[in-house]
Amino acid sequence: NTINEIPFPSLGWSLGFSSDAKESSKTKEARRASLEIFLRRVFAGVYRGRLHPHLAEVAVHLQTFVGCDTVLGKGDDSSLSLSKQVAISESSYGKRTPQHKRGDLEDNNARMHLKRSIMRYVYRLFLLPSVEELVSRFVDAAREKVMTEAMGPTTRQSHQFAVDKGEATKDVEKIRDFIDGLQELILEGCRDDFISMSHRRDFAALVIQDDSLDDLFREAVREQTELEVYVPLRSTISKYLVYAWFNEDMEMKHKMKALADKPQSYFRIPKEHRSRSDFKSVSRILKEGVGRSTLPCVKLRAVVDAAKEISQLDSEERSVFPDASFFDAKVVTKVKTLGADDFLPIFIFCFVQAKIERPSALCELLSVMCDPGKMNGETGYYLASFHAA
Repeated sequence: NTINEIPFPSLGWSLGFSSDAKESSKTKEARRASLEIFLRRVFAGVYRGRLHPHLAEVAVHLQTFVGCDTVLGKGDDSSLSLSKQVAISESSYGKRTPQHKRGDLEDNNARMHLKRSIMRYVYRLFLLPSVEELVSRFVDAAREKVMTEAMGPTTRQSHQFAVDKGEATKDVEKIRDFIDGLQELILEGCRDDFISMSHRRDFAALVIQDDSLDDLFREAVREQTELEVYVPLRSTISKYLVYAWFNEDMEMKHKMKALADKPQSYFRIPKEHRSRSDFKSVSRILKEGVGRSTLPCVKLRAVVDAAKEISQLDSEERSVFPDASFFDAKVVTKVKTLGADDFLPIFIFCFVQAKIERPSALCELLSVMCDPGKMNGETGYYLASFHAA
């Protein structure tokens, strides 16, 4: 099972070096798909092959090849710093690093490593021939249908993008339903294995209740499932939604441009809640985490993180402190959750400052692709605030 045994895609490569050559969109898509299959098989070889002393080094070189560089963090932690429009992790979109006590820090690290272990486990499930074929067939069929409707004669030959919103939403919902089904199947069938993994000595520092443990399992499985199903369809889904919500986004673009230089007072933010930093940390989370990340589940976590950053920053800048403990003599900022009347104007201000591209299409994507299990929790609440903004 060497790389030489994996057929390299040769379809249409000669056309790419000719300035006179005209390549149809169908040929380009076939060439892109064959190259994607090749890269996926090369990467899968790292996990399917036997363990080798240089396996880690090979993995780093593969990550670098696709624009993903490994950055060593504090201690044993490592995170992936991804370029441009590739998936962005929480560590790179400006999410605040919690100030934990030693025990809490060890628990947080154990939680993160357990999540990554579960994601690697799920990745191996998708390498099983039956699962691989199932996903491949669905992706090909979904891509063909979406591209046929999104790139029909009306949208290609006219500036009036006539993609029906209802049809666009319905087709994206089918993709979400497929992801939901895979997620629930994996969670139900592999839960005992996940629990067994959490009891390993590597995660001895983990202090977590059963409900929170299930949330961690769900988050890890959802993220890996979106990597396997949503990522191959990302460009086609984006085109579909962008065409469907083109007029709304053009209108939003002009409105946001007109509001870009307005002060906080214009948004009717109460004086006591106006930020001396103009809530720049919140805007950065929205811009990087929501606007530039790839996976819907990561975008949704960024929405929640941005909302929490508003309360955190507001409390810090208003200098609301509890009594310091006599033993540790540490002053901790008391975070007060803002009411909806105070929160929404701030969120709208931050949304405008973030200058997110195509917000209408993005809102529809997040609403449709959100994990149903999270729609009734804080994710659903803050997603509604994102819509309102």
